Amino acid sequence: LTSTTNGISKSLNAILRKAQAEGFVEKDVAPSMRDGRLVIPVNPSFKRKIKGIVHDESASGKTVFIEPSEVVEANNRIRELESDERREIIRILVDFTDYLRPYLSDLLESYEFLAKIDFIQAKAAFAQQIGGIRPSLEDVRLIDWVEAVHPLLYLSLKKQNRKIVPLDITLEETRRILVISGPNAGGKSVCLKTVGLLQYMVQCGLLIPLKENSKVGVFEDIFIDIGDEQSIENDLSTYSSHLMNMKYFERNCHAKSLLLIDEFGSGTEPQIGAAIAEALLDRFNRQQSYGVITTHYQNLKHFANEHEGVVNGAMLYDRHEMQPLFRLSIGNPGSSFAVEIARKIGLPEEVIAHASEIVGSDYINMDKYLQDIARDRRYWERKRDEIRRERNRLKEVATKYETGLEDINKEKKEILAQARQKAEQMLAESNARIENTIREIREAKAEKEKTKQVRESLSHFRKQVLAADHDEREIAGQKKLAKKAKNTSSSSA
Repeated sequence: LTSTTNGISKSLNAILRKAQAEGFVEKDVAPSMRDGRLVIPVNPSFKRKIKGIVHDESASGKTVFIEPSEVVEANNRIRELESDERREIIRILVDFTDYLRPYLSDLLESYEFLAKIDFIQAKAAFAQQIGGIRPSLEDVRLIDWVEAVHPLLYLSLKKQNRKIVPLDITLEETRRILVISGPNAGGKSVCLKTVGLLQYMVQCGLLIPLKENSKVGVFEDIFIDIGDEQSIENDLSTYSSHLMNMKYFERNCHAKSLLLIDEFGSGTEPQIGAAIAEALLDRFNRQQSYGVITTHYQNLKHFANEHEGVVNGAMLYDRHEMQPLFRLSIGNPGSSFAVEIARKIGLPEEVIAHASEIVGSDYINMDKYLQDIARDRRYWERKRDEIRRERNRLKEVATKYETGLEDINKEKKEILAQARQKAEQMLAESNARIENTIREIREAKAEKEKTKQVRESLSHFRKQVLAADHDEREIAGQKKLAKKAKNTSSSSA
């Protein structure tokens, strides 16, 4: 088949060059394939200049594709060889299939096993990329996460050599629903999506990026309403699509559900939208559901402050630098910083003043109050961090003292052991020396010269004993110093 195709190509190229030389075919054209046959593209005005079969023409009608008579038989041969090739392929596949058929169940089992291995390997590789771990799994509905991060945002910022700000978030029996408020672009939606994605990941058996002392429970249902889902086909506006979701949530949520709702109640007239959102929030709370909800509405902040089971959260904002901190603070509502942001953008001051008059002093004062709370909270958080660092420093000092005491005690034991061994050795030598002295005196019958030698020997031995006693006193002094060092370290800790 290959040799036949090459032969046709040579013949066709020769015909093409001749036609180009005679001006029947343009210089830049080349043979092409139509219906499985090699043809030459020719201008319609010259199609009778080349003998052959017209197989096709272009959509514009400016080109016809002719199979020269010289290569018709060769093209027919190619079609025959291609048919033979297809039949041979089918035969090989049939034989191979017949060979594999008895092992089909084993192959399917191996396929499923390899798929599981590939999935596990993929999970492990992804966990290494995002720093994922297995948190403590609890039997109760619970989210108690320390330094949780959105994995996709983490990878994106990592490519830019930027650090992500982690989130500490807790949902438990007494604080099941978290209402997050704060400025636009302050991280509310990212926090919401982080909770949804990580919870779904861990329930699918994936490791998630947070600290090892984090805890997580399992929810039977996760209800999500994020983004714009308006539909022209179904005649649904943005607000209508949100209400359809809320209708489904209200009918199906229960104590084992997790609700994730972004910009709760938005998309319609603020007053009625806020009222409907508050009524739904009350219903979700009565049904003991868990959830994370983002909003700008003041009435939802008040609701969270006044009802058990619901808690406020704020995305912190630095109003001096006029930029978001992307940190979640649970316990107090957040300000939208609308006036400050408008002033930063450069909106005329008279417009800002007029807007402040429209909303009234109570609203402005409430917003400033929330800003002051956020500022004070950041201040005390910094103080807490300073105290924590000082406590860690004191722990390090205490650890050094304890390590030093251990070394001193170890050395003391070694010195005492050596002294005890030396004393025992000297005692044995003294006994032997005394016995030898007594024996020599008896044998010499107390001769003066011999007695003098014995006295000198005993005097030398006495000096050795006194030196050993001095060593023992030094050991006792070291023992007192060690005890004093221990007392000092205890008082410092």
